[in-house]
Amino acid sequence: MSSRDALIVFLPEAAGAEPHWMRVVDGALVQAGVGANWLAACGIAALPDQARVMLVPPAALVTLYWTVHPDLPVRQGRAAARLAALAGGLVPSDQLFAATDVNEDPARPHIVAVASHADMQHWLLWAQHHGLDPDIIVPAPLLLPEPESGFTRGLIAGEAVLRGVDMALTADMALPALIADAPIADVSPGVIEGRAIAALDTPPIDMRQGEFAKRVRRAMDGRAVGRIALWSGLILLASLAIALIGIAKHHGEASRLDRESLALAQQVTPDATDAVQALAEMEGKLAARGAGGRAFTAPVAGLLAAMQDAPGVAMTGLSRDPDGMVRATLAAAKADDINIVLLALQAAGFTITATPSQEPGGRTLADITVRS
Repeated sequence: MSSRDALIVFLPEAAGAEPHWMRVVDGALVQAGVGANWLAACGIAALPDQARVMLVPPAALVTLYWTVHPDLPVRQGRAAARLAALAGGLVPSDQLFAATDVNEDPARPHIVAVASHADMQHWLLWAQHHGLDPDIIVPAPLLLPEPESGFTRGLIAGEAVLRGVDMALTADMALPALIADAPIADVSPGVIEGRAIAALDTPPIDMRQGEFAKRVRRAMDGRAVGRIALWSGLILLASLAIALIGIAKHHGEASRLDRESLALAQQVTPDATDAVQALAEMEGKLAARGAGGRAFTAPVAGLLAAMQDAPGVAMTGLSRDPDGMVRATLAAAKADDINIVLLALQAAGFTITATPSQEPGGRTLADITVRS
């Protein structure tokens, strides 16, 4: 955000009153007015994207405290001043919000601005309703010069405000018991305007902190995005290269195993020209001898398929002879059920034999052989 182009809005204390505003361009006041019509009055449709917005809440709704802790480190002194300000409020501390200055000199007092949570939320909602997202919130009395003694007094948004060495108050609160016969120096409007413009860059206190800090959207750095894209591309290329190298190695290893397997298989099937053909010829030779995987799996598969049509038949035994013959024992309540299985095997082209018997319990058994 740039203070070369800014809008300063002075919020009124009364609910129905109009705000005062100042339009700043190139660090100078170019226009001022009353109300919320600053865009129309300035002849613009919207504030520039980089324009800085500062809110100045009414002096009566922000209490300022000056606290010195010279024996404490700066950060501890600032925290102690904040806690003391919250404890000194007229309402419970959980209903108050306290903002501290950035004073780094432990010999100087820490200034703490205290406002209610409700007022802070109201000011920000009002700003949002009028299309503003304030960058800074500065208490009105701090736009007056700090006096060496007594008080400085000036009009801020049409309201008389006094600032002392260690207190700030509105004119209607300047009771004799508080100010006694302390000297009062009046401040010209030009000085207040100049301090308001200076506060755009160096605010005496910025109340947009803590829970009310402005949420800043970080702009994407084009060069950073380019570097991320470049490194992502390099990582993807490296991953692809590693994968391709691994595939090439696996392919080479598989080719070597195929060549070795073919060389071994050609000792049995000399006419084979590749591993697939060699495997088929060897399976054929094994099947012819009653061996090989098909000599077992085909009959068993056929037997199980035949039993699907005979739910009353159970298989109580299954084995394979060295010559490839598959043997099984079938059991059923009736011999007709076993015959259904046998007929289905014959219909499927298998050669079968069957030797019937009977269990002591009355079930019919059949010891069968199955060959492709």
